[in-house]
Amino acid sequence: MLGPETVHGPDNRIQITNTAAYPWSAHASLLITARDGSRWIGTGWFIGPHTLATAGHVVHIKNSGVAGRDGWVQSIQVMPGRNGGALPFGSVTTANLRSVSGWTNDGNPEYDYGAIILPTDLGNQTGWFGLGAYTDNTLRGSTVNISGYPGDKPAGTQWYHWNRVADVGARKVYYEIDTAGGQSGSAVYRVVDGARYGVAVHAYGGSATNSGTRITTPVFNNLVAWKA
Repeated sequence: MLGPETVHGPDNRIQITNTAAYPWSAHASLLITARDGSRWIGTGWFIGPHTLATAGHVVHIKNSGVAGRDGWVQSIQVMPGRNGGALPFGSVTTANLRSVSGWTNDGNPEYDYGAIILPTDLGNQTGWFGLGAYTDNTLRGSTVNISGYPGDKPAGTQWYHWNRVADVGARKVYYEIDTAGGQSGSAVYRVVDGARYGVAVHAYGGSATNSGTRITTPVFNNLVAWKA
């Protein structure tokens, strides 16, 4: 969703135009309708035929300070591989959403992840990413990638950047990858032997690094269960 995510120094993001081709097709532009009817944007990524991973604050709003806004959102319109006005896979709207109590009850940023369940197997057309619960040593210094739908670029356009992992915590991954509001929920992913594995869910900006909710073993297990 729109939020305090950050470009560090020059903006090095690259626009993706062949969004109908994998892997770009696995990223989806999200139009979110909150409980109070307000509309927001975000990003999700396919992890199976009918399931997308995203940030917890995309599916369940916490601490907005606006009466009637917090809680599970009303619906999310999912537009995979969107390129401005072009929707190569059409769109699907759903209210079938998942997150964990660490986010929905406590609003703890370390548990800020969730999932979107579609009523169709659209992921069979777009393709999807694997999941990776890697060790600290494997993640530190590894190259990670983010592609998503930022709000500071032309509406519905997909932008990509990559960089090395700056640091890892027990439940967070930190990186100097340029992002902006709207990219919340994007995959933070590694490419290993030509395959793509999400290692975190992008969620926050910071003065020195941006960060995502790390795919630990419990997160991995939840995402696998949600895509069943």
